[in-house]
This record gives sequence, structure tokens and C-alpha cells, in this order.
Amino acid sequence: TGSVIWAADYLMKLGRIQRVLVLCPFSLLDSAWSADLFQFAMHRHVDIAYGSKEKRIRIINSEAEFVIINYDGVEIVQDEIANGGFDLVVIDEANAYKNVQTTRWKTLNRILKPDTWLWMMTGTPAAQSPVDAYGLAKLVNPLGVPKFYSTFRDMVMYKVSQFRWVNRPDADKVVFEALQPAIRYTK
Repeated sequence: TGSVIWAADYLMKLGRIQRVLVLCPFSLLDSAWSADLFQFAMHRHVDIAYGSKEKRIRIINSEAEFVIINYDGVEIVQDEIANGGFDLVVIDEANAYKNVQTTRWKTLNRILKPDTWLWMMTGTPAAQSPVDAYGLAKLVNPLGVPKFYSTFRDMVMYKVSQFRWVNRPDADKVVFEALQPAIRYTK
């Protein structure tokens, strides 16, 4: 979180971006993001878009440089977000956007413009299987993955029985390439 805040603050100082939208689980709105922004960038104006639709709209249309909102709050104010001047969208726990069929994923995809920076944070880009990375890659690197989910699935898995799929030996490499550009921190 700190690295993202410092990087965003640096881009703001350079004039490359003006506003940041942070999408995260409800539990992290205040306890992580608001607290960390106060710790690492206390000179920035930060607000949390939570509450009634009218309150969320007021915050999105405010002068806040960092606006924090929970995943499911985005759909409620998607038009305001799309017109809110956000140059950078940060998604914490990005595995929440792994499924391209969900309303959550489709809403975000509509909001993102070609010139919007997108930073996705997750420790588990393919937590349950390599196909979990498809939705993330489709957002962050749409040209790096096939148009259809089934084509990507066939690239990273093979069918061994009617209901059982197994990872291909090079699945990790395919997922790694699909999620580029990326920065990986290891313990």
C-alpha cells in the first residue's frame, strides 16, 4: 500500500496524474487505505466514498485527490466515476475482479478509458487455478490474452475427464506473460 501511495504521489508531483480512485474491500476503506494515506501522503486530500448515493456523488465530484470506494459501491456511481477525472485506478485485493462475467468486472471495464492507468494489487492472481488470471489480465493487458475465456483456459489447462481440468506444465509462464507489466515482491 505504501509503495502505491508513494508512486501515485510522485506521479502527481510530476503532473502526470491528478486524481486516484482506490477500489478495495469494505473492511480496508478506513483501516488500511485512509490510515496509510494519512501516514505516507498526509499532504494529499483524501476522502472515502461511502454512504448514500448522493454522498458518494458529492465526494467523487469533490477536490479529493484520492477517493477510496468499496468494490460494490462503484456500480452505484459509475457514471460519476467515469466523468470524475480519475487518471489512476488502484485495485487492492484485485482477485475480486477475476471473473469477466460479473457485474463488478463489467462495470469497471466500462469505466476504464484507454488512457487510464490501472494498478492491480494481489498476492494471489491465480489462487485456485491459472484461469483465475484471465479477468485480471483482460483488464490490465487486454491485448495480452485471447478474446475468449475458453481459449485462455485451453492455453493453461487441459481436460482429463468430463468435469476435471489439470494445469498445463507451462501454465505459470502463460499467466506471468498475460499479467505483464507487473512488479512482484517476494518475502
